[in-house]
Amino acid sequence: MWKRSTSTQDERFSPAICAKLLRSGHSRKCSTYQRVCVLLSQAPEHQERGTSHPAEPLILGLALLAALVAVVAAAANVETVSRVFTLQHVSVSEASAAVQPMLSEHGSLILQPSLSRMTVQDLPQVVERVAVLVADIDSLPESYSIQVELLEGRSEPYSAATQAQIDQRLRKMFKFPSFRQLGSAVLEGELGSPAQADLGGGFQISFLADTVEYSEDTPWGAPDPGDRVHLRPLILKRVSIEPDGTQEIEILLRTNVLIAPNQKVYIGAGTSEDAENGLVLIVHSQGSGGN
Repeated sequence: MWKRSTSTQDERFSPAICAKLLRSGHSRKCSTYQRVCVLLSQAPEHQERGTSHPAEPLILGLALLAALVAVVAAAANVETVSRVFTLQHVSVSEASAAVQPMLSEHGSLILQPSLSRMTVQDLPQVVERVAVLVADIDSLPESYSIQVELLEGRSEPYSAATQAQIDQRLRKMFKFPSFRQLGSAVLEGELGSPAQADLGGGFQISFLADTVEYSEDTPWGAPDPGDRVHLRPLILKRVSIEPDGTQEIEILLRTNVLIAPNQKVYIGAGTSEDAENGLVLIVHSQGSGGN
């Protein structure tokens, strides 16, 4: 004859005790325990306290097992998907920093900086939101704004009226004690299209502004930020009219420039390091337009 156990463990999982715990709210401390209590509290108590029923221990064990199996199955049946993003205009580190806060507890990232790839695995709705974000941050800027200033430096000081105010960085880079401005211009346009401007005094500047393909590997050992504009080729020339009316063009500088938003680049165009005067071109990126 089976006898009802009077141990604390059996009373803890009896229908009466579970019903009491559910009413008091104590069973919320454990989701598995709460499910067991719900199952047992809904079962009728066939016997008065002190009586026995042969099948009661088996019923209690099966109910507990069923609840545990349901919890494990629910966790195992979470559906996740993965998607590989190949980045073109933003670094893997920047993209992962933006994506990480969006992931759920089931999400993960696999980063491949050398291939500019990022693999996201998460719930389908989370991966869709990540795709929208990546498309937004990994896109080409539509426009640019580049300010160009041409200075002439020489060993003899210019008059106070014509002398240009320069910053300490320029003074350290070039030995000339005095500078004057020869001309300046702001060039704006769409990326991928050529630009040209007159700086005054017969000087002209021209370039094609475009983006560069991102690379984690750089000669200086630091990740490329991936948001620079490539001015190629940047040409500084001087146009003059000869006495006979013919036009003469002198190429003073021809180079390529990589420039990040709000960065200044100083380029010397002197004939030699020992020259008593020379030209300095200041290229200042004033940011790029959005999509």
